[in-house]
Amino acid sequence: MKKIPMIVALGLVGVLSLLGNTAQAMERYIAGVHYKIVAPEPSKTATPHVLNFFSYACPHCYHLEPQVAKWKQTLKPSVSFDRVPAQWNAFFTDMAKFYYTLDLMKVEEQHSDTIFDVIHKKKRSLHTPGGIVAFVPSLGVDKGKFETIFKSADVEKKMREGKGLLAKYKVPGVPSFVINGRYFVNVSMAGSVEELFSVMDFLLDK
Repeated sequence: MKKIPMIVALGLVGVLSLLGNTAQAMERYIAGVHYKIVAPEPSKTATPHVLNFFSYACPHCYHLEPQVAKWKQTLKPSVSFDRVPAQWNAFFTDMAKFYYTLDLMKVEEQHSDTIFDVIHKKKRSLHTPGGIVAFVPSLGVDKGKFETIFKSADVEKKMREGKGLLAKYKVPGVPSFVINGRYFVNVSMAGSVEELFSVMDFLLDK
């Protein structure tokens, strides 16, 4: 086998490096501009996943929810999608417990639109645990079962896990998203609601 002259080898390295830098420069979305890196790169075998940081109490989450629901339908079956409710004040904390209770009962998804509408469109006050418990029968949810789970250790565990994720990714506000445990993005960084979902698609394929 003939040896490649040193000068040719160095030239090849330079070309490959240039191609790599050019490909990076040609990426539509740029780290630090359209999204930020918040964790080391996951293993190649890691399951693609999306974390949606939100709150029933957040008006911006309410307005974004229809687009989130539509985008979820476009995700590949291999991509997991999980919500993480914020816990920054007493109202958000109660809403987080509300979410986790319904999630453990496996009825959250079917009632999320109604809950958003009741809070933000109908302006109904659900600012206390008592108000939440009194409200759930209107969803067709068993009040006794809901109240038991609402006060359970399982919900408290979910609350601790959620608070840990909020701290881990230093989530400054909602709605926001973490893709594959590595990339953080929100509407402000993406530039618009439409671009937000394009950025997330880009990051899932990255």
